[in-house]
Amino acid sequence: MTPRQYSFLRGLVANRSLRLSSTIAKEMADAEDVGRVRGLAVYYEEADFIRAETKLRNAGYSVNAPAAGRRRSDAHDAASEKYSAAPVSEGLVAVVVMRVPGIATPKGSFLAMEWEDALALPYQVMVVCENLEPLKRIHLYDWLQPFLKGRRTLVLFRGAPTWFRIDSASRLVAADTRPVLGLFDFDPQGLLMAAGLPRREALCLPPWEVLEPLVVERKRHDLYAAQAAGCRAGLDACTDQDVAGAWARMRRLTRGLNQEAFPEVPHDHPLS
Repeated sequence: MTPRQYSFLRGLVANRSLRLSSTIAKEMADAEDVGRVRGLAVYYEEADFIRAETKLRNAGYSVNAPAAGRRRSDAHDAASEKYSAAPVSEGLVAVVVMRVPGIATPKGSFLAMEWEDALALPYQVMVVCENLEPLKRIHLYDWLQPFLKGRRTLVLFRGAPTWFRIDSASRLVAADTRPVLGLFDFDPQGLLMAAGLPRREALCLPPWEVLEPLVVERKRHDLYAAQAAGCRAGLDACTDQDVAGAWARMRRLTRGLNQEAFPEVPHDHPLS
């Protein structure tokens, strides 16, 4: 394989993307059996990430993503983060801290910190949140209370490919030993990501009697149709009761729901 192809594999392993549509993604699916081409996109499962890691190790490559560059303080003149410097969010994670004495996250915002610093916080349970906007609105999800059980909580943004990177969030999750809650979109990819969380205590969804009418009303057949084929094998094989139950309901409705549409309490009665 070429250096370009190895670089792609390192990025795939670091970011754990479930769907890509680039030319090299299709090339690697055809030539190296990494991913499955369905329509105009390539879909990935955990087995593909393991296959990519194996190819990298066999070739003597690091499984970490290629370095984006140096930090601003390491640049030649320390004057510009645009010159030979990594993004200022390199190594940072976005979090909301709840019920931890001495640490306050203003409602509607989040904190950014090194993942090692987040790991050192005295929380009791971690919530991995798929999207950044719901992370900022986490105080409005009163239906989370039965999952949180009054515990000191760290809500972690799962990350993005280029900022608050997925690999930084993944390192935090992997290095921790505390229980994890999954808060993802109600769609096939969201369920598959939740199924892959280590130490997962629960999949966090609104009560079904509340969620089902919203799913029907919003008619997001696109969320289901675009992802079901690529995720079906992994979800059909999942024996976890939370994930399997949600998958059965989703198949019946043939539609999903994005996190941003989950029910919220009024702004003047948020979670503590």
